[in-house]
Amino acid sequence: MCLESGLTRSKNSINVAIKNLADLGISIALFWAFGYAFMFGTSVLGWIGSSDFFVHVEATPRLAAFFLFQAMFCSTATTIVSGAVAERMKFPAYLILASLVSGLIYPLFGHWAWNGIDLDVSVGWLEQLGFVDFAGSTVVHSLGGWVSLASLMIIGSRTGRFPDHLPPRKIHGSNLPLSVLGAMLLWIGWLGFNGGSTLTLNEQVPSIIVHTVLAGIAGMMAAGMVSWYRCQLPEVESLINGSLAGLVSITACCHVVTSPASVIIGAIGGIIATLMSNWLERWQIDDAVDAIPVHLGGGIWGTLAVALFGQPELLDTGLSPVIQLGVQVIGILSCGIWAFGLTYLLLFITNRFLPMRVSIEAEQIGLNVSEHRAKTEICDLFQVMEAQAQTQDLSLRVPVEPFTQVGQIAQRYNQVMDALEEALTRTDAIVRTAMDAIITFTKPQLKIVTANPSAKEIFGYSINEFISMDIHQLLDWSTPAADDTDIGMERLLKVGRHEIIGCRVDGSRFPLEATVVETKSGQDCFYTGTFRDISERKKAQADLFRANQEITKLNERLKAENLRLSAELDVTRRLQQMLLPKEAELNQITDLEISGFMEPATEVGGDYYDILPYRDRVQISIGDVTGHGLESGVLSLMVQTAVRTLLESNQTDPKQFLDILNRTIYQNIQRMNSDKNLTLALLDYQKGILNLSGQHEEIIVVRAGGHIERIDTIDLGFPIGLDADIADFVAHLQVQLNPGDAVVLYTDGIPEAENAQGIPYGIERLCQILSQNWQQSAAEIRQAVIYDLRQHIQAQQLYDDITLLVIKQRKIFEV
Repeated sequence: MCLESGLTRSKNSINVAIKNLADLGISIALFWAFGYAFMFGTSVLGWIGSSDFFVHVEATPRLAAFFLFQAMFCSTATTIVSGAVAERMKFPAYLILASLVSGLIYPLFGHWAWNGIDLDVSVGWLEQLGFVDFAGSTVVHSLGGWVSLASLMIIGSRTGRFPDHLPPRKIHGSNLPLSVLGAMLLWIGWLGFNGGSTLTLNEQVPSIIVHTVLAGIAGMMAAGMVSWYRCQLPEVESLINGSLAGLVSITACCHVVTSPASVIIGAIGGIIATLMSNWLERWQIDDAVDAIPVHLGGGIWGTLAVALFGQPELLDTGLSPVIQLGVQVIGILSCGIWAFGLTYLLLFITNRFLPMRVSIEAEQIGLNVSEHRAKTEICDLFQVMEAQAQTQDLSLRVPVEPFTQVGQIAQRYNQVMDALEEALTRTDAIVRTAMDAIITFTKPQLKIVTANPSAKEIFGYSINEFISMDIHQLLDWSTPAADDTDIGMERLLKVGRHEIIGCRVDGSRFPLEATVVETKSGQDCFYTGTFRDISERKKAQADLFRANQEITKLNERLKAENLRLSAELDVTRRLQQMLLPKEAELNQITDLEISGFMEPATEVGGDYYDILPYRDRVQISIGDVTGHGLESGVLSLMVQTAVRTLLESNQTDPKQFLDILNRTIYQNIQRMNSDKNLTLALLDYQKGILNLSGQHEEIIVVRAGGHIERIDTIDLGFPIGLDADIADFVAHLQVQLNPGDAVVLYTDGIPEAENAQGIPYGIERLCQILSQNWQQSAAEIRQAVIYDLRQHIQAQQLYDDITLLVIKQRKIFEV
């Protein structure tokens, strides 16, 4: 229970734990009723027992002890399956599977291999051939592994484990110290299993226990070294599973081998488990806790080791080593055919009529809630936050439990959501309902060929009236555009967005944003123009100013209510992280591999970043508000809201973008009587080209091969909110990215983070780590930097947010 709960996600930990408890109850109940009879009852031709149903133990203490000892073996074989199928199987379906293993599959195979061991006679047909499995490498462990493999082939992998056209995604455990505790407890149990399988306390027991310990240690060390060699670090899971695989491997032969042989057997078992885990991942078989590599891989190897390392005088089967090896292979194959074949057949049939896997929705919220309704106030709070992050539905509210600390947080969170929803309602409505007019016209006559329904709404003409109309009738060339520059058709046909004046059917004039591109179709050539009415945008900006003022008033009310500062900052930190782009969004960007990290500081530093794909482009922004505290955090949320509004309104011209954003934030800061401002970098990516604008920290480009290029952004912009007009300070810089190149963005919390001696982390150390890890994935580069940063600061408290964004080029584009 400890091992599997720690290796799975916390949202499924209750389900994993209760399955282990259910294993114990089901296996003992069925083993007492008829499993013991099938396994140890009077044999029918060495295949099945026929006596001792509902076994009575009152008159025979030895029988009582033997029954309880064997019932634990049955429970062990059953519970192996729970870890493999964790996080996706319905609880009723798992009960059926546990009943099948403990009531039928395990007892019958146990009869073949172990019937008569309590009387020191060989009755089962495998025993009679000379098959030796002292404490269950095959009878218990391989059998559980075969059942797990068949089950996984029926129910499939966890959602997101093997994304299409992407490397497998590792799903990390929630509590590795708990898993280590579980492994240690299993070691104690193993000493009892192997030592107790003599069925008497004799002189063999001490050496059996020593062999068991040596094999477990050897498996752990061997698996750890393989993991260290392959991953350049000792993975905790490899150490845990390597030790368990060593214990599984020695279980069949711990009574007939020498101490050096125990070390060899355990080490090979740990290596086999590590390699088998990689094979399963390659075959896209999702074993949540690596139960199959440990128990099936280690069990098969341990059974073969009986013939390879066992001392003939101790085996006492009368067989030569070669014949003994053949008998061991027969036992392994018979176990695989019986356990895998029967499980796959029965589960395949059952799954047709009673689906065994939970729905995708249930898997996403976790089996704790979907299967057992195990909810808490914190669970409700984070569930609503997660739903808002996924759907951007700000109408969702957290249930408020009065007179509790979490209830107070939920109440304040709902108040902030009320303010945000009110602020964004009008802007969101404009974004949702605004549709561009798309018009095609001929070259060079400029006669309209087609127009979409939105063109009718914007210009007022019917669809039929558009046909053969001259495009000039929709545009007013006599009136200067908003930037006081006459824009003719020649300039309009150039790449980019242009602000012009449109003409409606009633003669009215209105500001218009236009983009015209040349399109070729076979021998034909024509223009496609996208025209957007931007008159509502200016109204939206005024609405945004008022909305920001309302958020400021909310902040003042919260302070007036004397809400504890820690609770306020906690809400702000949660909001900061909730609005960050999610991994599912980033995985949809095929050209780039993106991995971000954001950790709000104790006092909240106002950091944020955002990634928005649209058409064939990707807009990336990263910013940092001056100062700390709730005011900075709220201002960062305002900035992100405004940036998203502008980007989703297709406002991508850097000069206009930063100018509008600056005027919005500057006026809001004036109303707040605040001295806040922020640095902001905008990155516009398209087909290997990255356009940079806005003043922020240095941008680091890590070329394939580890060469570092540092780009100073001091001349690309001006701090946002510091001055009413920054348009003259906006510039841009273009960077060509090649496959393997990475772009690293960060806020000043990283280079300025100090250790106990007051020494800052610094840009040079950051560049050194990036140069050393350029071959890694974006996520691994990010992890390496954060790990090195934590090694630098140790236990020092962070007073500024830590924000890091790693962007890595995937494709090759022609320049």
